[in-house]
Order: sequence, then C-alpha cells, then structure tokens
Amino acid sequence: MADALLSFKNVRSGYGEAVVLDDISFDVAERGSLAVLGRNGVGKSTLLLTLMGFTQLRRGAIVWRGQDISRMPPHRRAQAGIGWVAQEREIFANLTVEENLLTGAFTRRDGKGAVAADLEMVYSYFPRLRERRSSTAGYTSGGEQQMCAVGRALMSRPKMILL
Repeated sequence: MADALLSFKNVRSGYGEAVVLDDISFDVAERGSLAVLGRNGVGKSTLLLTLMGFTQLRRGAIVWRGQDISRMPPHRRAQAGIGWVAQEREIFANLTVEENLLTGAFTRRDGKGAVAADLEMVYSYFPRLRERRSSTAGYTSGGEQQMCAVGRALMSRPKMILL
C-alpha cells in the first residue's frame, strides 16, 4: 500500500538464535486498525516488540510513514509517533498518577498549554485518574494502572498506539 502509515515487509525477527516471526508482511492504512489474534506463543508480543525495535530484525523492513525505521532505536520510534502500552503496564510505581501521565509528554515541544490540554483530555477519558492524580501510581488498582499506561501513551500524541 503506497500511502500506508505502517508496513512490515518480509520481516524475520526473534531472540538470540530463535526465529519467532518469519516472512511477515502487512500494511496499516492511515486511520486504519489491525488486530493480531492467536494463542500463547505464536508471536503476537514479538511482533509488537519488533515494531518498537526491542528484538533483533534479521531480514525485511519496517516502514513508518514512508521512512524505513528498521534500524531506528526504540526511543526514536516513540518520538516519530508510535505509542506503546506494554502488556505488563510498566508504570513508574514511585511516581504519582499525574507524574506518570506527564512522562508521556516528555519529548513534546508544543508548550505547556498543549500538554495541559491533553492532560485534561486524558482525565476526561479516565475520570478515575483525575481522582487519583496525586496518588502514588504503584498503590493504585490494576485497572487504574492500566488506565494510567494508556493515558501516558496518549500524552505523547501518537499517530498509532500499540496495545
């Protein structure tokens, strides 16, 4: 697809000597979605980790908004607009809920007003987080932590979110 937001082209990746993904190709259109379903151990998490740059890409290409990002480090992929909500939530347990949300906006350069507006947007999606904004995130419930992780991803203003 010529105008794809994301393209995997004949991707092979894995861990160490193990190949988990072999010859995977797909496109995701702008404003499109993709669901990857399967039983445990078939490579769903590896696919997301490969997209974010956390696994060894052995062959193929990952193209994001027309640019090959196959060798780009994970933090640059996030800066390019790929948001990721890790499976295990991975919040900063010792920070408050609001501090966690604000870490999602760390690389933004559009000013405090825009960040504050997006913080209000996240609170409108997840009113419980507003109530818990000054609570230590590690002491919130599992559901609240998951809301916090999704909210943090939204604060980066991603073009795509991986869940």
